[in-house]
Amino acid sequence: MIGCSTEMQAAPHLAPDAAVERVLSLHARMLRAAGLAAVWAFAAAPAAFGLQKCQFAAVFHRPCPGCGMTRAGKMMLAGDVVGSLRMQPLAMPMVAAGGFIALMTVIATYRYGLPLINRMRMGRLSIVLIASVYAATLLLWILRWFGLFGGPVPV
Repeated sequence: MIGCSTEMQAAPHLAPDAAVERVLSLHARMLRAAGLAAVWAFAAAPAAFGLQKCQFAAVFHRPCPGCGMTRAGKMMLAGDVVGSLRMQPLAMPMVAAGGFIALMTVIATYRYGLPLINRMRMGRLSIVLIASVYAATLLLWILRWFGLFGGPVPV
């Protein structure tokens, strides 16, 4: 088409205003995705640096289902794989599942403008994965109260 922008040539079925809105929408989606990635990084920082304290343990003086995850992660980074697995064997699967769901929300925000991960097959998989790891963590916590897997994690 003569006199039309490249955007209009790429999408001739769109009205001129819709084509401009589509370009702005891409920019807005990119900003939203970057902002969401920053929020995920900010939210993970206290746990990553060991600054997060367990409120469950502080109030009840008993370990929560996720107790030992930060310590297990630090042990793993220090090379103490056996100690890490004894402390909390599901720490690394939890980190992987959490990272995967964070990545999927950023990708979904870039694609759709909102973190609607249920629209993507990998996003739905990330939900199933994180739910499975949480369920396994809860089951491990219950089993440890019965003396299995070394008993409860020290608080």
